[in-house]
Parts: sequence; C-alpha cells; structure tokens
Amino acid sequence: MLSVLIPTYNCNITSLVNKIHKQVSELNVVFEIICIDDCSTNKSISKANQNINNLKNTNYTILDKNVGRSAIRNILAKTAAYSLLLFIDAGTMPKNADFIKNYLKLKNHDVASGGMTCLATPPNKPYKLRWLYTKKREYKTLCSSNFMIKKDVILRHPFDETITSYGYEDVLFFNNLEEHHFKTHFFNNPVVHHADDDASIFINKTDKALNNLIILYNEKKIFPHQVKLLKLYLSLKTLKLNGLIYLIFKIVKPIVLINLNSNNPSILLFDFYRISYLCRH
Repeated sequence: MLSVLIPTYNCNITSLVNKIHKQVSELNVVFEIICIDDCSTNKSISKANQNINNLKNTNYTILDKNVGRSAIRNILAKTAAYSLLLFIDAGTMPKNADFIKNYLKLKNHDVASGGMTCLATPPNKPYKLRWLYTKKREYKTLCSSNFMIKKDVILRHPFDETITSYGYEDVLFFNNLEEHHFKTHFFNNPVVHHADDDASIFINKTDKALNNLIILYNEKKIFPHQVKLLKLYLSLKTLKLNGLIYLIFKIVKPIVLINLNSNNPSILLFDFYRISYLCRH
C-alpha cells in the first residue's frame, strides 16, 4: 500500500529510517522503505547506511553515478511497488509521533505535503543562517522534502530531469502538477530540518539555486507570478535599478557576509543578498 522513498547523498539516514520504520510497523499497513544513494562521495557514511538493509521491508542501494535531485526521485517512483508514495528527504526527521498515520488519513488525496520546520533550539554560528531561513521562509512552502503522491500521478508528471544542478526543481514540479489540475493539500505534519549546512555552504547552494531560477525563467518553465523573488527582480530590471542594486551590493558584500556567518544573521540581509545576486544577471 505505502512506499516510503528516501533519496540521499552524503548523509547518514539510519536514524531517520529507524524512526520511519518504527512508526509504519506499528500500523496495520503493507509497506516498503526504499532508500537510494545518489553515488555519495563519503564512503564511510554509505557503509553506515548499509545497516538499513537489516530492517524488514527496507532496502538501501547506491547508484553507480550521480544523477541529480530530479532524476533520483523519478527512479524512486518507478522502483516503488505500491500506489501511494511518501517522499522524505535525508537530513530531516519527522516531528510528530503520528507522522505516517497522519499521512495515511489523506490517502485519497492525489498530492499532500506536511511542510518543514526548524529545530526547536537554534544552532550556533555558522549554522544559524540555515536554521533561520527554514524558520522564516520555508515553514509554509511546498517542498520535495516531505510529500505524499499517488504513483500514477508522478509517473505521468515526473520531475524535470533536464535540471541536474541544485535549486527550484521542486517549485517546477509542484507548479506542473497544479497546471494539470492536481492541487496539493498542504497540512501541518512537518519534518524537522537538521540545519547541518554552515553559512558558506548554504550561500553557495543559494547561488546555484538562483542561477537555476534564471535558467528556468529563460526556458519559460517558471514564471514571475510563481516566484516572488523572480517577480521583484524583473520589476527592478524594468525600472533599470538592477545595475545600481548590484553595484551597492558589491560594495557592502563583505559586511553582509560577516553578518550572515554570525550568531545573529539577518533574514532581511539574506533577502537583500538573494535579490542582489539575481541583479547581476
């Protein structure tokens, strides 16, 4: 009945899988847990994850080559034996003891998402920025880190595998579903993000995601009304203010980065960083 699907890359997922396995085993449902490693470079983590195979109805495999965030989700969907698919990202943990049970109550929905939340206790620098972003910007957005979908729906409308780099593949996926009249039911059943990216890594990922956003916009796959940041950037460009904003950003960038790496990063400064990065295009 239920296939729990976990894509992973350089992340120890044993605690996550054990928790999911415990919850689903306590329910009277047929299930499987499939974990696919996207050719991790950290072999010690991959070795530790092999213990997952000792759990009933659970399988962990490693791909021979890295295929990217979109393709690995499509592979998981095709591999799944059952009609109901629950995707959970590595680096997260269900917040609720009834996480699986809550999803099964919505088994008649084509698509459902429980959202994401942050750790209750904020980490210290340089991990604070990632935690703050989840708390202020990701808590009520659709994301591929935690959603349930019927297998026939995702097979008909898969992730776009032309997107091989990081960023906005989930926005495109959910927008595509909506265009085909599959409305995602959003409810309060979050996973907790571990916030294990330091500020430098997170900013680098942000840069990659914003580059992806521009590519997807140029390819007419994502539109301004779907992404507020993109809409703001294009408005600034129309007013010919993008060059001025990027010039100001280049001057103050060292100060901004000091703040973002601090123990008290400003989410507004991070918003300024993101719009300024777009203004370089």
